[in-house]
Amino acid sequence: MRILLVGLGGMGRVHFINSQKIPEYSIAAAVGSGEADRLTAEGCGLAFYSSIAEACSREHFDAADITTPTFLHKEHVLQALEAGLDVVVEKPLALSSRDAREIFEFAEKRHKRVFVAQVLRYTKEYSAVIDLVRSGKYGRVADAVFTRLSSWPSWSKDSWLCDRKKSGLVPFDLHIHDLDIIMAAFGEPESFRCTKRESCGYYLNAEYGYDGFTVRSEAGWIHSPIPFTACYRIIFEHGTLVYDGTSLKMYEEGGNIAEYDISYSVVISTGINVPPTGWYYEELKEIAKALERGEKSVVESDQIIRTLRLLEQM
Repeated sequence: MRILLVGLGGMGRVHFINSQKIPEYSIAAAVGSGEADRLTAEGCGLAFYSSIAEACSREHFDAADITTPTFLHKEHVLQALEAGLDVVVEKPLALSSRDAREIFEFAEKRHKRVFVAQVLRYTKEYSAVIDLVRSGKYGRVADAVFTRLSSWPSWSKDSWLCDRKKSGLVPFDLHIHDLDIIMAAFGEPESFRCTKRESCGYYLNAEYGYDGFTVRSEAGWIHSPIPFTACYRIIFEHGTLVYDGTSLKMYEEGGNIAEYDISYSVVISTGINVPPTGWYYEELKEIAKALERGEKSVVESDQIIRTLRLLEQM
């Protein structure tokens, strides 16, 4: 697959570096703006264009990989679809459920696919939650807690991440990861409430009510040099699943402790505030397979819209 990379910031470089290990996902050119982007493309050995239209008028591509800042996603996704390309786009797809619905409807009219890069869906650590909840192996869920914390994102170019209108802040940029897993595993909540604190940076605590249990989730950009932290605990009737950021264990009723293999054959440095990982490699590898096979994304469009609708309330 010949891929047009749109966006040469942190996530653009993450996608490019990982694509080098995936022959089926060949990033052949890049779209950016300004001299810095041109030099970045040159350093990656990529042809550089100033627009999607210009790139598609000069070369053939099968899909566009859009990693531009969130507030540009809708514009760039629609341009790529108009050019006849399938689209891979970093999360969040858009800053409103209405815009997301418009994108999916336009893609359907063009007979094209949109893959939203909700990376946790492709990880061993988080797909285990979905698999175990759906299987019922350890009985019903009694309680669940998710945590996702980071230092304040001062690394973002022109501080766009810190602009509510451009990024949606913590709900759309950080909490969206855990909410995607929560929705995939447990479905749409029956009730929802959220509290926020901005004296320490931007911190939120959300509670999602389900039949017989509650899912709590905290997320925040904190004004302190804390390391990136992502973990969870799921209490089932007959066991407790714990991911502490480095290991995944099921503490089974009766005393046995089952440890899951969450190692990856390919681990790549990200260059952003996430430690070296195999997550993005696995994500792009699976998306490449789906693109080649004519398959749809594992992240359903309806759920993306429902997730964004909840985030809008925050």
